Amino acid sequence: MALLTEYPLWLVIFAILLGVGYAFFLYYKNNNIIFEKRPRIIMAALRGLAISLLAFLLLAPMVKMTVKKADKPLILVAVDNSESVKSNKDSAFYVKEYPQQVQKLIAELGSKYEVKTYLVGDEDHLVSDKETFHIDFSNKSTNLSSLFDQVNMLYSNRNVGAVVLLSDGIYNTGSNPYYKVQNSDFPVYTVGLGRTELTTDLFISDIVHNRQALKGNFFPVEIKVAANKLSGKTAELTVSEGKEEIFHKTISLSGNRYFETVKLNIEAKSKGIHQYRVDLTELDGEVTHKNNHSMFFVEVVESRDKVAIVYNSPHPDVAAIKEALELTDNYDVEVSPIAEFKGNPSDYSLIVLHQLPSNANSASNLLSQIRQSGISALYIVGPQTNLSAFNTMNTGVTITQSKSMTNNAMPLYNENFTSFTFSEEGRKMLPLYPPIKTVFGTYKTSVSANVFLYQKVSGVDTRYPLVVFNDQNGARTGVIAGTGFWSWKLYNFMHAENHEAFNEFVDKTVLYLAAKGDKSQFRVQHEAVFAENAPVEMTAELYNDSYELINEPDVKMVIKGGGDTTYEEQFSKQNNSYYLNVGELPVGNYTWTATTQIGSKRLEKSGRFSVQPVMLETANLVADHDMLKSLSKATGGKFFTKDNIQKIAQEIKNNENIKPIATYQKKYTMLLNSPWYLIAIVLLLGAEWFLRKWNGGY
Repeated sequence: MALLTEYPLWLVIFAILLGVGYAFFLYYKNNNIIFEKRPRIIMAALRGLAISLLAFLLLAPMVKMTVKKADKPLILVAVDNSESVKSNKDSAFYVKEYPQQVQKLIAELGSKYEVKTYLVGDEDHLVSDKETFHIDFSNKSTNLSSLFDQVNMLYSNRNVGAVVLLSDGIYNTGSNPYYKVQNSDFPVYTVGLGRTELTTDLFISDIVHNRQALKGNFFPVEIKVAANKLSGKTAELTVSEGKEEIFHKTISLSGNRYFETVKLNIEAKSKGIHQYRVDLTELDGEVTHKNNHSMFFVEVVESRDKVAIVYNSPHPDVAAIKEALELTDNYDVEVSPIAEFKGNPSDYSLIVLHQLPSNANSASNLLSQIRQSGISALYIVGPQTNLSAFNTMNTGVTITQSKSMTNNAMPLYNENFTSFTFSEEGRKMLPLYPPIKTVFGTYKTSVSANVFLYQKVSGVDTRYPLVVFNDQNGARTGVIAGTGFWSWKLYNFMHAENHEAFNEFVDKTVLYLAAKGDKSQFRVQHEAVFAENAPVEMTAELYNDSYELINEPDVKMVIKGGGDTTYEEQFSKQNNSYYLNVGELPVGNYTWTATTQIGSKRLEKSGRFSVQPVMLETANLVADHDMLKSLSKATGGKFFTKDNIQKIAQEIKNNENIKPIATYQKKYTMLLNSPWYLIAIVLLLGAEWFLRKWNGGY
């Protein structure tokens, strides 16, 4: 403990002198006060000390204390809640006994440590104190790496004693968790669930196909068929659409582990979403027949959208956009430097302008044609961009720059963005991306602009737009206020071993801008196909007769599925638009009708979408205990079987490295706020008053 003052401590002398002087003049220079010598000295001392203490407060004194705090070890218990865990002959154990054993383990650890619980699957879920820790093995995929991402992000400053992971070791999304724990400073104790031996099974391990196809063309499909311990058997593979069988093949199984890729081509005959069913013969002795059947969906479109990418100078961003767009069958992509571009803008659904107009090339002819024809454009702003010319393009954002400087900005998702839906996986990846170069200046957005991503500069969340869209009478423009986002693709692969989040960013941006202008007052947007473990999300826009965006009226939605299944929902209002999250729906085809009313005018829209099954958890039922053992070995933990779950608690308690950590915190308290200090002053003055009264004073 130490005493500090805002002013130099030697000024205390004046506080003491003030107290002494006040007491002296009161008791020795005041002729009206006559007391005996001893009481007079005591009362003068009491009054002088009280006045000195009051005067000392003028120096703004504070007490600095060092407080010791014991940080209890934190044990994280993560339970694999995916389908594959119970999809074997031990399913009865996992449904009845296993949850009780996990609860007993949590209770035993909780007697000595702070315990947090996770359910691992489609999306790692931290179970709060108010929630029930319910293990139901309902998740359609497993991402083990994201568990350790969350632990490192949420508890980096905590005393993490250990992570207990109960899993079969099978992961089918995300990256290899082994690389996430190599630098961890806590042990990982793993429990191997499931069965490591080959089970008798015939299954569809994967179906590779295009999401879209062009009407009149044939599109390729690859069906990966695998079998374990079924040598000498034969199976029939059929592909059908509705009641029509469009492909058939007899497969002769050989060897203890059999694998074959069956390739076929299907004709895209008519526009719309087509549902195809794949079936394998159900053989005797299989551990499950659930993975003998699957479905896939393909959207057939009548024509591709033409997209031109025109650049001022070569840049990796251009290649990254081109590669992402060419993964779908939606677009014909042309790439050209501005000096060589000879196309007619009206022939394209979207023109991407990388650092155009530039200081070296105004591209005035191309920009004039874009404005006159009302073609959608995506402007990518960089150091070569001529900002004065760019600010005249009515993009919904203007940038004023006094000095030629740049910022390093990270993407920050706008929770109020409603022009299209962006997946949870894509949002989670944004904070992991590196910063890109943005223009340093003053940004102004118009009322009609809708910001998708903001800029996060030097760790500070700003309202500067990074990606923004604008819609003026059906002519859409987009602006990416920075260059270098090609690096996001690399980081996407580094963290998830795929490019899905980056490709979604490009695809959703281009899909929104390239969509044919809808002049109607009521518009509804959504994906054509949803995965069964993803929420069905929709957005809507409503315009009045003056073509102004409004959202006062309610918008109701009726969704109909197979049979008599009907869902009645209502859109929520966000900013000037509408948003609806229906949640997860069963696999199948759905139709919808949305209605609203402006005054006496009733507006209605209708459409359809499909929900596609996710078969990741049934494609591989052989537990990977070696992977779990590697996690424990790399972190100094230990591997256990499901029969030894209760030994984990004692193993952790015996680990001498898992112990409370003493932390010391400095605490500052103003002396004026101390009740004891004020009580002391009151007692001094009270004692003086009592002695004065006792000795006959006034």
